[in-house]
Amino acid sequence: MKKFILTSFIFLIISNIANAQECGLGIEAIRKGGVENLFAPLQIRSIQPNSPAEKANIPLNWYIISIDGKITKDLTNQDCLELLNNRTRIELFISPIQNIYNQNAVRLTLANEEGFSNIIKYVPKTKGVGLGIYKYDLDLNMPLIITSVEKGSPAEIAGIQKNTIILKINNKSTKELTVAECEKLLNNKKLELEVTDLQNNNVKNYRLTPQSYYANEVKKAEKGWVLSKAMLAFSQDNPKEKVLAEYFNTFNPDYDRTNGMTNKEIAEEDIQKLQKPYLEFKSNKNNMKFNKNLYDGINTFISQYKELNKWEIETVKNILVSYGELDNSASEKEVFNYITSAKVENSNYFINEIESRKHSINTWTAMAKEIKDYSVAYETKQKQSAPKVTTPYFIDNMDFREILWGWQTAKQPQKNGIYIITSQAGAKVLQSVSGGVLLTTDVTRLSNPRTVFVATKRQFVDDEWLREGMVIVFDGYYTYTNTLGVNRKIYKFKEVPQAEYWNRVQKKEYYFIK
Repeated sequence: MKKFILTSFIFLIISNIANAQECGLGIEAIRKGGVENLFAPLQIRSIQPNSPAEKANIPLNWYIISIDGKITKDLTNQDCLELLNNRTRIELFISPIQNIYNQNAVRLTLANEEGFSNIIKYVPKTKGVGLGIYKYDLDLNMPLIITSVEKGSPAEIAGIQKNTIILKINNKSTKELTVAECEKLLNNKKLELEVTDLQNNNVKNYRLTPQSYYANEVKKAEKGWVLSKAMLAFSQDNPKEKVLAEYFNTFNPDYDRTNGMTNKEIAEEDIQKLQKPYLEFKSNKNNMKFNKNLYDGINTFISQYKELNKWEIETVKNILVSYGELDNSASEKEVFNYITSAKVENSNYFINEIESRKHSINTWTAMAKEIKDYSVAYETKQKQSAPKVTTPYFIDNMDFREILWGWQTAKQPQKNGIYIITSQAGAKVLQSVSGGVLLTTDVTRLSNPRTVFVATKRQFVDDEWLREGMVIVFDGYYTYTNTLGVNRKIYKFKEVPQAEYWNRVQKKEYYFIK
């Protein structure tokens, strides 16, 4: 049997779920062929909806003069694409004409975002009307479908829209023509099209003249386009049993789906994409970042498989509705019951595929639960055992030196503030006392050193420089009167675990709990 685009496209989605999502500005730019365009910059042909480019109000048909300061007319298409793709933020200089000498030229900076792409392609100096077309290569009488319309093309100017059907080209029915024959007819110098919507109730006729730099290309239907809607336009030319049998055959495990792979091979590849990282989790369960990525990936597969089953049952429903076998209110269960009871050729392939996906969903759901349950318990235990951060302040090393050295006397230590003693502080152990040490600094270096008491369990030898790091918290003062009758202060600190400091500087990240 020949390929069936809808399920081919759906399986292609599943095969690529584990890949990183594409990032881009949402711009499709072209470089025209012909001698007159040898040194021309890129031209913006189309912009994806809701993309960074659309949000920046970049006009169609303007020229990209430079990308990050590099002139596009001096670069190859590949060079331009690499400049766009290899940076998070891109500076574009765009102009309505092919050089910078225009008062409307604009310089702007945009950021690549997930879900959008950057496309640059060469457009030969051919003549076309700008239609992307596709014909389902099945053993059925099927019309030609318009899957895309180029911006600024004769087809767009005439008002032709994508996701509509071409019934006739120059008065020849497309139901009886191959895709290649349709494409050849579309390249005639003069073109007459009979076009209708998916319900075949709004027929319009167009006369078009092909123009240079616009093509008529064979393109597959984009995501979200439902094949079954088109069934209304050609169901009268094909018996129900034949349409269903053709559709169900595309679920045959040995069916050559895409890229030379069968349905069975694609399904096994999907399983391995999750099984391998799942085994890594089993051998090393405490990598929470890995666990979270795997957990999210599994749930993506689950969501996609559920959506696939929903789409495909909906497709069968729409086919049956078009033949009057079911009404629009039919539930998924009713559709599935009809399939299981109807004696339609190849229906077992479809039923087995739906059930197989349900089995995969249940398996992956159990895997995701295992990963989440373990990770939540692990992170909860980590959080409970982590030292509590009780200090409301964070003060850097220099502040402690200012206290120790007697500088900025008006600046007093902050209650419960964290300080760090390092070798740079020049802290000298004056004396070990009960419960801690007295610190000062070299009197030959400073005229007004202070005395600091640090409550600690560490033991020090008198007259030893304190060189290793110590995290301390200010805890108040001792006051005393010296032999000359002068009141003095001893700054009182207490040592705390280093986690008290590091938890302030590098907060612990939790992936499964808050």
